[in-house]
Amino acid sequence: MRPIAPALLILMAMPAVAASETNHCEIAVTGDSTVRIAAEEPRDTAQGKLAASTDYWLSDAQLRMAVDTMQSIGSKLTAAEKQHKVDEGMKRDPRFMVLLISCLSDEGGVIFSPASGSKYAHVPMKAGTYSIVPTSRTRPGEFTAMFHIATRGKRESYAVAEPGKLVVTRFDRRGITGTFRFKAEQRGKGNKKVDVTGSFSYACTGEACQK
Repeated sequence: MRPIAPALLILMAMPAVAASETNHCEIAVTGDSTVRIAAEEPRDTAQGKLAASTDYWLSDAQLRMAVDTMQSIGSKLTAAEKQHKVDEGMKRDPRFMVLLISCLSDEGGVIFSPASGSKYAHVPMKAGTYSIVPTSRTRPGEFTAMFHIATRGKRESYAVAEPGKLVVTRFDRRGITGTFRFKAEQRGKGNKKVDVTGSFSYACTGEACQK
């Protein structure tokens, strides 16, 4: 799994496949903070914020472009050295990204990603149930969550406190849907504890998608 921040920038720069479907997600936060987030956008404008990104949906040309861009970040390689790195990257598992699920809005949001070391076999393109765990103790095939709330211009970041569940009810070349739940506690000096539940429904975006 590549670092999330650079990967998101690369994916947001990729041209989306225009379509009429919309991407939708909802998050309900209860406990020491109470927030409800509901967001919906056309899939061709939601890339990176309300979207899922995965190698399964990208053509070889798109994957090569993503790997090439990652190799270019802060790189001083010669053209030949870079080409070699890209060729090697196209043989890896994963080549770019197993799966990234984002539900982000002005009120807050969450990004789910497989733990370090996760391979295609750990997260196949089909329905499945996965554990959401604290980043300090992960195993391949489990997911981590970057969660935050934004109220009145103030951002509160939270960490997963207890294992939760990510339930993928559909995952194919038409789209992905699912639900999630986990307990989280505020990072830093705050001591808020919250329960987070939600759902998402995203259309496939990529040159390997089925119409």
